[in-house]
Amino acid sequence: MLELHNVVRHFGGIKAVDGIDLTVQSGEIVGLIGPNGSGKSTIVNLIAGLYRPTSGRVVYLQEDITELAPHERTSRGIARTFQNIRLFSALSVWQNLWAARVVRESGWAGLRQRWFAPESKGREQAEAMLEFCGLQHKRDMLAGNLAFGEQRRLELARAAISGAPLLLLDEPAAGMNAEEIDDLDQRIRTLRAQGRTILLIEHHMELVMGVSDRVVVLNFGRKIAQGMPHEVQQDPQVQAAYLGADEDDELAQLALQA
Repeated sequence: MLELHNVVRHFGGIKAVDGIDLTVQSGEIVGLIGPNGSGKSTIVNLIAGLYRPTSGRVVYLQEDITELAPHERTSRGIARTFQNIRLFSALSVWQNLWAARVVRESGWAGLRQRWFAPESKGREQAEAMLEFCGLQHKRDMLAGNLAFGEQRRLELARAAISGAPLLLLDEPAAGMNAEEIDDLDQRIRTLRAQGRTILLIEHHMELVMGVSDRVVVLNFGRKIAQGMPHEVQQDPQVQAAYLGADEDDELAQLALQA
C-alpha cells in the first residue's frame, strides 16, 4: 500500500531522514519507533506531504505521490493525527467530525451545502464516530473544552471519519495515563478490524509492541532494525540505541518492554 524508496530529507546540514526504505502492506499495523530526534515525525510529514523529500520517492497505492500537495494526498486516502492536538477548538465535537468527513468528500466548496442538508450518509457516519470515540454525551461541547484524553480520542475519530484507508498516527498516546492507553489500544485494533492500515509512531513501548504486526526502528535518521515486535526487542542495535551500547542488555530489554 505504502512504499518509501531511499527517502532523504535534509534541513540545512542536518540529515533528519537518511536513505529510508519502508513498506506498509494493506491491513497491517506497522510501528515506527526510535529515540527522540531519530526522524519518526519527519517521515510522517514526508508521507503526508508537509515536507518534500530532498531525494527519494513516496509511493501510495502504486502511484508516485512525492510531488503531491497535502490535500491531494488526503483526497487519495491518507489521513493523520498530530503529536500536538489540532482540533477545531471553537467547533463542537460533532462539528469537528462532520467537517472532516465533508471536506474529504466534496472539498470546502461543498461544506455549506452539505452542512444544511436534512439527512445524509455523512450524518450517520458522524454519529457512528461519536460512538467510536465515546463522546455521544458531549457531542455539543466545544472541542477545546474536552479533557485531554477525550481530545485525543476525538482527533483519532476525526482522522478515521475521513474514510482514508491509511492512517498515520503520530504519538497518539502522548500525555495519556495507563487506562487511556489501554483504551487507545482497543480503538486502534477496532480500526484495523474495519479494514484500515495504520502506521503508528509511538514512544510508549507496551502499546506499540502489543498492537503492531511489524516494528521499524530508526536512529539518527536511519533504519537500524525491522521485524516482528519480539525480534526487534532482542536486537542489539535497538537496545544500544535506547540505552547505549555499554548498558546492561537485560536493562535495555526491560526498557523496550516497559
